[in-house]
Amino acid sequence: MKTKILIALGLIVSLSSCKKFLDEKPVSNLIEQNYYRTTDEVETGVIACYDGLQKVYDIEFKLTEIRADNTSGVSLEGDWGAIKFFRDAPSNFFLADFWQRSYNTIARCNLVLKYINNVTDPVKKQYFEGEVKFIRSLMYFNLIRLYGDVPLITASINFDDFEKFKRISTSTIYSQIKTDLLTSVATCPPSWPTAQIARATKGASQALLAKVYLTTKDYPNAKLQLDPLVGTNFKGSTYTLNPSYAAIFSTASEMSKEILFAVRYKASSNGEGNSFSYEYSNNGDARNVKASAQYMALFESTDVRKASTYNATNGLATKFLDATAPVRDAGNDFPVIRFSDVLLMAAEVNNELAAAPTLDVLTPINEVRGRAGASLYNLVGLGTKANARDLIFKERKLEFGFENQRWYDLVRMDQASTIAILNAYLTATGNPTLTVPAYRLIFPIPQTEIDLSKGNLVQNPDYK
Repeated sequence: MKTKILIALGLIVSLSSCKKFLDEKPVSNLIEQNYYRTTDEVETGVIACYDGLQKVYDIEFKLTEIRADNTSGVSLEGDWGAIKFFRDAPSNFFLADFWQRSYNTIARCNLVLKYINNVTDPVKKQYFEGEVKFIRSLMYFNLIRLYGDVPLITASINFDDFEKFKRISTSTIYSQIKTDLLTSVATCPPSWPTAQIARATKGASQALLAKVYLTTKDYPNAKLQLDPLVGTNFKGSTYTLNPSYAAIFSTASEMSKEILFAVRYKASSNGEGNSFSYEYSNNGDARNVKASAQYMALFESTDVRKASTYNATNGLATKFLDATAPVRDAGNDFPVIRFSDVLLMAAEVNNELAAAPTLDVLTPINEVRGRAGASLYNLVGLGTKANARDLIFKERKLEFGFENQRWYDLVRMDQASTIAILNAYLTATGNPTLTVPAYRLIFPIPQTEIDLSKGNLVQNPDYK
């Protein structure tokens, strides 16, 4: 959480390709006091924030997909098994690694905001502020869903400002996230030139804000953000479902109109590749985490998502294959927000706001299922509001396998339902003696961070 560190930022010489703005590596002899003086220099700080996202999303699956009920892993040991089977302790390395990478990215965002007034181009100044507030909000949104109350750092601090390490309530952090994302919605551009296509946009900000509202069950405000995205303002021209589900994840056709925001990676390019693709392979460290038999059974025989999600023979993930890439240096982007997510959020919001399912619920679900080749629902099939809610969560599970969405969906469900789902899953996967206590729906605070805080950071209840 040290933010006044030597964040060495190199000047971006060229933005000549889709991933070029992430290709350049920092120059080691630059320090904060001598940098961020010009618009170009502040922009390199913005690029460093995107670089931070690469580090975070390279390992997020360890706390989300590993934990969720759509994967199996009966032979996992060590920190992997502890996460999978709900016996994780504050000393678990994965917990500390994700925490530190997330706060490092937040620190980079705060550093840009510290020097934002040095940007002389008023348009770029607006864009930069919106971008880093989007990134910072994304980091805090993930942190509070995984750890509960966490420190809220919104300005650059010294490494020994221990008072700032105290935990802040999730409600306060949600308020900050919403405030920041409203700024991003107002200041981020609708789109970027092709060379900068990975940067945050107005649409991405609206979608993320909608998910925040959805998570906090503020359905009217979620609808306000979603309606423009699924209406004539954006749909079809800016965002649409890719006709091919498989093409979404192919390195040859990434950043289609389906992608509102993705973390970009590039193979064999000065360390800009990802490692999670390899970890999911038969040789990777997570090779025993596969699609469970129960998950595979959910797919209809005509559903094209099956082949793009898992290997039918061994259950291994197939979404992020880059066969030509070096080990742990793959070029697959990681989609954070897809248009199918927007459609299913819209269906969920409309369902929660109505007494019973309507066409506003049915239509977006069927758009997603139709692209997948799955059978379509009708209003009779959706049934009650509660049944439609279950079908929407099931559809999200089918649509976003191995995309780190399922665990976040589970933790925002009704708690009793979530625990019942997880306990049934553990029984079905050969672990009938394991049950999930409510407190394990959030992770423990990493012990290393508690030790560094000089007693200001305290542990989650029941982990002590």
